[in-house]
Amino acid sequence: MALTVLELLKHLPRTNCGECGQTTCLAFATQVIKEGENLARCPFLPEALQDASGEIRRQQEQGVGRRRESLAIALEALQAKIAPLDFAGIAAGLGAHYRKEDQREYLALTYFGQELKVFKEGIVYPPGAEANPWDAILLYNYLASQGKALPTGKWIRYHELPNSVSKAKTLARLEKQLADHFQTQPTLLSARGAKLGGQPVQTAADATLQLEFWPLPRVPLRLLFWEAETEDDFPAQAHFLFDAQVSDFLDLESLLFLVEQLVGRLLSAK
Repeated sequence: MALTVLELLKHLPRTNCGECGQTTCLAFATQVIKEGENLARCPFLPEALQDASGEIRRQQEQGVGRRRESLAIALEALQAKIAPLDFAGIAAGLGAHYRKEDQREYLALTYFGQELKVFKEGIVYPPGAEANPWDAILLYNYLASQGKALPTGKWIRYHELPNSVSKAKTLARLEKQLADHFQTQPTLLSARGAKLGGQPVQTAADATLQLEFWPLPRVPLRLLFWEAETEDDFPAQAHFLFDAQVSDFLDLESLLFLVEQLVGRLLSAK
């Protein structure tokens, strides 16, 4: 019988100590079951989990296989979609540069500050950069938009985007993860944000910290952070804002993936 996230959570210490690298035991259990995280990252594993470790590994191996298959199918479909595109014609609208290498055309595209070579059949990262195969789904979706319009400068919340209600919980989870991690550390968040190109902006008068990021040339993100006030029992909060034109460049799932990548970088930056 498959072990669920909640069943695994029952066996964890539930102290939210953070030693595993996640902000909560629930987040760790989710990563173990859903993303293949190593169970041994929890330094306080009870003996009761030893019997379950074999089943967890089996589930993880099956999950990895399914994700790889899904990735391959999605990539094949997207590559077929962008194959007929005129890279030279769409480059400017995407904020990219059209180039050729050994007679193969590609777009030089900045992604989280790194210049990638996006070919129709694959993506080349700069030397030493860590490649994420799921980046290709996001980047090919970005190319498929063909750069319909420039960002407007008008900022909206995720729920204001069409058909976003069903996915709003995912964004709320990412925002809470960020808020919980930096609760009373806006200076640390600011420093890590600056390393990722985050620039101070002014959107909400009462926010402790406000940063604007450009992970893709035509897709800006704004992060608003309110520091926790323990005396007033006010928890930390984090909210993302999006340009009103963002749907012209990314679908909702790709946009959430982009936010997830930014949150992950903020949490792990040194």
